[in-house]
Amino acid sequence: MINAFEFHSKEFLWLLLLLPVIAYVGKRCKRQATLSFPHTEFLKKATDFHRPQSQRFLNFLRFSALTLLIFALARPQLVHRFTESNSSGVDIMLAVDISSSMMGLDFQERNERKLITRLDIAKQVTDEFIQNRPNDRIGMCAFAGDAYLISPVTMNHDWLESNLKRLHVGLVEDGTAIGNAIAMCANRLKNSESKTKLIVLLTDGGNTAGNIAPLIATEMAAALNIKIYTIGIGKKGVILFACPDEQGNIAMDPFGQPVVIQAQADLDETLLEAIAQKTDGQFFRAENKKQLSDIYTKIDQLEKTDIKVKQFATAEDFFIWLIGCALLLLLLECFLRYLKFQKIP
Repeated sequence: MINAFEFHSKEFLWLLLLLPVIAYVGKRCKRQATLSFPHTEFLKKATDFHRPQSQRFLNFLRFSALTLLIFALARPQLVHRFTESNSSGVDIMLAVDISSSMMGLDFQERNERKLITRLDIAKQVTDEFIQNRPNDRIGMCAFAGDAYLISPVTMNHDWLESNLKRLHVGLVEDGTAIGNAIAMCANRLKNSESKTKLIVLLTDGGNTAGNIAPLIATEMAAALNIKIYTIGIGKKGVILFACPDEQGNIAMDPFGQPVVIQAQADLDETLLEAIAQKTDGQFFRAENKKQLSDIYTKIDQLEKTDIKVKQFATAEDFFIWLIGCALLLLLLECFLRYLKFQKIP
């Protein structure tokens, strides 16, 4: 529920601009109509010594009442809005590779001074994907030598994103257990009542660890009507890899320079294509940040969530209170002007 203070007929607020004009014209007319009679000076001095202060106060009451009446014409309301959404829903499990090969530096941009690894880019783009799907339940697992659950499917995306930021190489033993990752994600989605269930698996290697064969896990996912999108990242050939320290950051030598090595990339495209094909998904290839971002955008467009939103609103009017206050001020002004602060011509 959303509460908001609004004016139903806000065009009447323009009348507030007339108040300074009325005050100016009234002051001019009063000045022109004033006549001085010498023989009444003693009465003025005797009975109206407090007139300047009282007159200002009476004018203040009158203009306050006019202001309240104008606001009453604009009809101030406290609006209570209710939103009901009926979503068919998409449940998604994200499987993110955090093996040591994700320290590859082939996604480094030329104008970037700080070293950026494959995992850094993968986390950035994955975070954007999560933000673009606020109406879906999303979970996550990280895998290297084994698969570990980071978050079950949830609508609490802030909590999910905070866990994503904490991912780093070395969090689990090294290796690439693609089969275990698929099996864990499928197990988390098997009881879902959502119309669409997805696994988005991102890796830069081939299956080198785990106790579940990737294609066996894929058949299990297909039997549960789960679609798998596979994303292979990284350039082919020999590339630079940063060595991780104990905290998963880029290790530095005694001279403060990053420790890097050269190694051969070993992405198994054939396996990733087969996994996607068996589940009616798609295989994508990314060699830089833009390509990876485009892939997640395409997946986002392919798997749209069908949402029907109904909005209800109730309004609580306050104009009657303003009119009441204005009338009280006018009565007070009349009482003071004609009874308390009587004028003697």
